[in-house]
Amino acid sequence: MPLPKIPLIALAPHGWHDRWLSRQQLLSRLAQRGWPVIYSPGALSIWDLQKPVWQGAPWLSPWLNSPQASDGVLLDQPGRLLLRRPGSPRWDGLTVGHHGRWLNKKISGSFRGEVGLILFHPLFYPYVEALNPRFVVYHVYDLFSAMDHWTPQLAAMEAGLVARADLITTSSDGMAQGLPGIGPQKARPLYNGADGQSVVAASDSPCPEDLAKIPHPRIGYVGTVNAKIDLKMVHHVATTHPAWHWIFIGPVMFSESRERDRQARALWESCLRLPNVHSLGIKHRTEIPPYLHHMDLNTICYRIADTAAGEPADWVVHGYPVKLHECLATGKPLVAAPQTSVQNLFSHVTAIANTPAQWSQAIEHALTSGGVGTPASRIQVALANSWDNRVDTLEKWLGEVISG
Repeated sequence: MPLPKIPLIALAPHGWHDRWLSRQQLLSRLAQRGWPVIYSPGALSIWDLQKPVWQGAPWLSPWLNSPQASDGVLLDQPGRLLLRRPGSPRWDGLTVGHHGRWLNKKISGSFRGEVGLILFHPLFYPYVEALNPRFVVYHVYDLFSAMDHWTPQLAAMEAGLVARADLITTSSDGMAQGLPGIGPQKARPLYNGADGQSVVAASDSPCPEDLAKIPHPRIGYVGTVNAKIDLKMVHHVATTHPAWHWIFIGPVMFSESRERDRQARALWESCLRLPNVHSLGIKHRTEIPPYLHHMDLNTICYRIADTAAGEPADWVVHGYPVKLHECLATGKPLVAAPQTSVQNLFSHVTAIANTPAQWSQAIEHALTSGGVGTPASRIQVALANSWDNRVDTLEKWLGEVISG
């Protein structure tokens, strides 16, 4: 007898339509397989006052009227009247409890219906007590404890969540090792994947008009442009190899409140002043495959902290790039930074580069000799690491949790 597909409440930072990341890939596929899913960025807090997310929210939650859905998932847009106050536990508990009950009612039909809770950040740990769910899943998609915004309060929440969670999944092995308490022993790897078949199917697509105007050779990067990009390396390589054209596709996001971001923004603006560095802006996820196919090589050009020189280790080294397998699915050469997941799992199909000299050498090899691996081997790896395969594994683990 098949196990019941219990309604799922998922809480994660950012709105559903902000950026298409692992949470959307996993949850939309669970919904397609018959799991009732509701997604929420959580109740707004006093820190959101007058910010765009608060200004764009309704006064009262739209759940008082009719639900919205996207990709098979019900979407919650919290109202701006009842706000969280993290510094006031009693008020914060009331706010979370009120919001949690509404989420429960909308996905299960009852204020006390049986639900499963999937949390994508320890910030949402208070919802565990508010909802008393059948089970709790904690999916770790970054090494949160190595990020700038980490606080003792978040550390305490993560410790509580790790202890309570019935299932902990991590996007990389390094993220598992960074968990507190029994986390490294409890965690199971659920790596990022790709819809490789759709990328392969786009191999005959015409070159997008804005990309066609840029000469070859083209070096592509698709993803968010922020402080994690090795912009000093990009500027150096673009300056020393003026015939190579760098193309960046994705949102540009720098915070004015952090010195690291201000320095990165200055580097980015210096790069854009070079004639062979191009920013094509944000593209819808369905538009991306033709761009990847019409590059001469693709890159994951992150900056890895130089711990040997005394720099503190950060979260980037333990990341698992969401675009990794989409790049490989084109069959084009791929050059990437030495993140542990890429080095340990995919160095047979990916050139690894860290210093500007290594990047120049790896790009030269990709342009003249085809890079590391072959087109066929890269595509094979991408297809083996599909999101559907990842959700097969996740469903199996959910079944184990439900069956006790």
